[in-house]
This record gives sequence, C-alpha cells and structure tokens, in this order.
Amino acid sequence: MTIVAAALRPGAGACAAGPAVPDSVSTALQEVTVEGRRVSDEVRSSAPLHTIDAADLKVAAITGMADAVGRLPGVVLRDYGGAGGMKTVSVRGFGSGHTAVAYDGVPLSDAQSGSIDISRYSLDNVGALRLTVGDNSDILMPARLAASAATFSISTDSPFGHREARTSLTAQLKAGSFGYISPFLKVEVPVGKVTLQASGEYVHAKNDYPFTLTNVSLKTRERRTNSMMNTGHGELNALWRVAARHSLAAKAYYYDSDRHLPGPVIYYNSESHERLRERSFFCQLRYRGSLGHGLSMLAIAKFNWSASLYHDENGKYPGGVLDQNYWQREAYVSGSLLYTPVWWASLDYAADYFYNNLNSNLATDSRPRRHSVLQSFTGKFTLGPVTLMARALWSIYLNSALQGTPSRDARRLSPSASVSWQPWSSADFHVRASYKNIFRMPSFSEAYFDHYGSVDLKPESTDQLNLGLTYGFDVASWLPQATITADGYLNHVKDMIVAVPYNMFVWSMTNLSKSRVFGLDLTADLRFRPAARHAVTFMGTYSFQRAEPRTSRSSSDWMRQVAYIPRNSGSFSLGWENPWVNVSFSASGIGHRFTTSENLPATRIAGFMEFGAGLWKVVSLGRSSLELRANIINMFDRQYEIVANYPMPGRSFQFTVRYEL
Repeated sequence: MTIVAAALRPGAGACAAGPAVPDSVSTALQEVTVEGRRVSDEVRSSAPLHTIDAADLKVAAITGMADAVGRLPGVVLRDYGGAGGMKTVSVRGFGSGHTAVAYDGVPLSDAQSGSIDISRYSLDNVGALRLTVGDNSDILMPARLAASAATFSISTDSPFGHREARTSLTAQLKAGSFGYISPFLKVEVPVGKVTLQASGEYVHAKNDYPFTLTNVSLKTRERRTNSMMNTGHGELNALWRVAARHSLAAKAYYYDSDRHLPGPVIYYNSESHERLRERSFFCQLRYRGSLGHGLSMLAIAKFNWSASLYHDENGKYPGGVLDQNYWQREAYVSGSLLYTPVWWASLDYAADYFYNNLNSNLATDSRPRRHSVLQSFTGKFTLGPVTLMARALWSIYLNSALQGTPSRDARRLSPSASVSWQPWSSADFHVRASYKNIFRMPSFSEAYFDHYGSVDLKPESTDQLNLGLTYGFDVASWLPQATITADGYLNHVKDMIVAVPYNMFVWSMTNLSKSRVFGLDLTADLRFRPAARHAVTFMGTYSFQRAEPRTSRSSSDWMRQVAYIPRNSGSFSLGWENPWVNVSFSASGIGHRFTTSENLPATRIAGFMEFGAGLWKVVSLGRSSLELRANIINMFDRQYEIVANYPMPGRSFQFTVRYEL
C-alpha cells in the first residue's frame, strides 16, 4: 500500500525578516511517498481465520467448491464422488453439524440432517470464502453464527458498490470430461440508488467415470453407473443504498437438483436404482447501518423451504418401490446492535429467533417442531498491543411433535474468549489464544428417523482451545507480501452423537461419553514479484489431527483414531502470472483413514495425493474481457476413495470460456 502526501514549500518572498507576506502566495507541492503494508485479517485475528478470495481461486487452479474447501487447513471433506456427490465439511475433528455455513452473511440451515451440502453452491459468483474456527473478530453478527464451533462463509460477487456503477454482463461456459457441461450467466443493472443483479447456472454431468475394481488379486476396469445429474440454481439480488452508511440487501434463491445416486461398489454388485430430487428456496433481507453516536445495527429476516424426494426401485421393498419424501420450513429473524463509545472498546448484543418444522410421507412421521432463541453479548477491547474479546451465548431450544414423543428441550450458557498480542510494534507478529464452549442440538433425523433416531439424545457439548502464532512481513519489492500462521489446538467433545448397530439391519443413535482431538494447522501465503508484469503465488497448508475416542479403557476404540479423520492432510498451489499464458500447479492429499473407530486393518482406507494444473489467459477487448482456461484434474490418474466404496474420478479435463462486459 502506497500513501502519497504533500508538503507546502513557501515562495521566495516568504521570509521572516522581509516584508509582510501578500494575500496571494505562489506555492509548489513537493511529493512525499510513504511505503506501508496492510496487515491481513489472518494475521490480526484472535481466532484462526483463513480466506480464499476470487483472485486466489484463479491462481490456485481451483475447479469447484469441494476443491476450494479441501485447501483449507483442518478441514475434513466428505465426498461421495463425481460432480453430483454430496459434499459436507467438518473442522478439527468435529462433525459437520458443528460447522455453520453463511451465505452473504446469513446462516444457511438444514434442520433435517444438521449439515449443509456445499456442492449446491457454485464458485462462479464467489467473491471470497472464509473459514473461522472459534469466534469471528467482526462482532456485529447474528447470534446464530456464534452457536457453532466453526463458520464457513461464502461471500458472493454481489452488487455491494465495489465496482463502477454501470450495467455489466458475465457469460460463461464450462465443459469437461464425463459429460460435464455448465453454462452460467449474470447481469447487473444500477437503477438510481438500487443495484439489481440476476444470475443463473445449470450443470449436467453423466459422471460415468472409469475406475479399477480390485477383488483380491483380480483387477478389472469398470465404469460408474447410475450417476447422471441435472442441477440448476437462480439468484436475484438487490442492494439499496438508503443513505450514507445505510444499506438494505435482498436475495431470492432457488435450487433444483435431480440426481441418480450411485451405490457403493462392493465386489461386483454396484447396481443402484436410487434417485434423489432436491429443491430449495429461500428469500432474505439484510439491513446494516450506522445510527450515530457510536451505534451500528444489523437486522436480518429470512424464510426457507426445502424438499427432499427419495425414490428407489429396488425389488426388495414391498411393492418393489420405496418413496421417502421430506419437506422442511424455517422462519428466521435476527437483530444485532453494536455500541462503540470509544475507538478501543466495542460492545455488541444480538438476539435471534428461528422456527423449524419437518414432515414426511412416512407412516411413522411425528411432525417435529423446534423453537430456538439465541442471545449473545460480546465485548471487544484494544489495549495497546493487546486485543481482547469475550462472548456469552444463551441458547434456548424448545421441541414439540404433533404425534409421538418430542426430543428433549435444552437451555445452555456458552462462554468464549480470545486474545491477540503484538509484542513488537515494528513487526506484524502476533500471538493468539482462544477458548470456546458450544453445543449442538440433535438434528431431526438423529432424533426422529424411523428405526434410527432417538428422542432421548443429549446435545453434543464441545470445548476448544487454540494457541497460535501469526506473522506477516515483506522482504523487498520482489516479496511484497508474506503471511505465515501456526495454530495448535485441543478439543473435547462430550456426549458425541454416533450411530451404533444392534445387528446388521437395525441401527440406533446414541451418545458416547467423550472424545479428544489435538492437532496442528500450518499455513503459508507468499506473493513474489520477480519482474515487471510477473507475479508468483505460493499457498500451502498442512494439518495434523489426533482424534481419540475416550469413552472407556475397556472399549475396543479406546485412544484409536476416530472414523474417517486422517492424521495428516495438506495442500499447496503455485501460480505464475505473466504477459503470455498464466500457469498454475497444485496438489492436495490426506493420509490413511479408517471406516470405524476400532481401526481394524480391514477398515483401512488408503491415503492419496491428487495433482492438478491449469493454463489461463485474459484478453482485453476494450471495456470487456475474454478469459480462456484449461484445467487438468487428478493429472496422474490416481484412484482413491474419500468415503469407503465410493471411488472418486480419475484424470479429467475442464475447459472454460468467460466473457465479462
């Protein structure tokens, strides 16, 4: 960052001993240049924070939302394979239900499963992705986003006034291996103080990728079947700049997906007749503004409706067909008030209310309802080199069911605190520590699902501790930006909700007493300028996780590794931007895992490392631009699995043409 200042140089007649200075004096401005560097949020944050912005997505050859999430430290991604496979996120050994997902600052929800499928959201309209572990340093936020162990935020490239106020158009077409094709269109139009934006995307893929099937010493080459998908979503945004420091944003979103669900590959029986139709609609309003006298306000209102329609033509069911349909609704309101009496102190109060219900076509449907009230009070103080933040969250969950016995109610007080210390004012080096206690209510599926759920489940309770170091620096003009972070953590989970089999056919949800996770997250972000019009970017992460069940010393899983959590994972990307053709190279991988917490040799899933590369070029066409991109994914055709018996695609290609006006 360069700041230009001006100094006043008097004319020759301006002399103390001379005559009086006339009314009009000839002056000249002498330019003074002051060099400085903006400290990144990752360095200043008192809790672990990791950001991937739109520029990083291009340089790192990231091809999809799952690929982007896999580059974040401490994240375990569940991926059932291919473009249509469900993808959920868990962080630092916590289940996916402990990770909140926010879309343009407003929480997403799924009361049925408790997890958000991130494959529903496209990268083509993303401005930034942020993962916060613990509490966000921006304390003007909904209480609901404070009610999770971690928050994954998706910020779209929305009409929030960061560009010139003019009509713009973006048209894009992606095509790739295994029948993949995806057109995308976005239009933005300013109308006075209101900016309107409409975008839409459609994705079709056959997903009939080849894989190797191994049966002892016999290996055969097979193709994935029953994997075709058609999905689409449309989004309308409007931003009204009511006045200076006042804005009202409205969003309407619709998603529709029709997928064939491939079954697990078990020896030679990979036949599947399952289909899933998912539809989701939500609309939301978000107001943010300054009320004067140190007061700021954030208000949110949202309504969400979704349907999940499952169909299986398997002859083992009565009548030969199984249909399970679920519909859920949510109404949500939130209000937050921030008071900053002095520059070094801020106080925030937030209150949220949301109502969920679920019904299905099952004879055992109990039609559950849940009223939730969350209140948080937060204080943030900057005392010289030290930044302190503390929060208390009071949660009330009231459950009922129109038929049968409802799940338990819950009332909890959850404290959290964090601190960041900068020992030397001359260096962007920070020491940070944080603690957070939070809990998770059982989802409707965990509590009510037929032959599976239990209304007697207790909420999961978690304690997380973090101690970290962050360092931002620049060496010279050839290394203008560098950020390094290191965080060690210790997590305790009480009453963990898990599925336990009574026999091969009947499972039930139950609480395990406790588990412990300790680990280390390392990140490095280096931006080089070796010559004019040349830039080299390196981004790397490494994570170690030791997740141990600690229910009973006599248990077969005592101090083993929790199922599906790898001890080692990491990624890196290297991008070279130049006047000719930009080049990127990347890799990501995880160590071996087990499908059960007993860690039996027969349940071991091998680790993998996947490599990719990309070429892209942006051609300027006056006020418009044309971007051409080619990516190769899994370039060494490595076969691997993330979920047991669900093979991932091998080598594939993706080509993109993007036009912006």
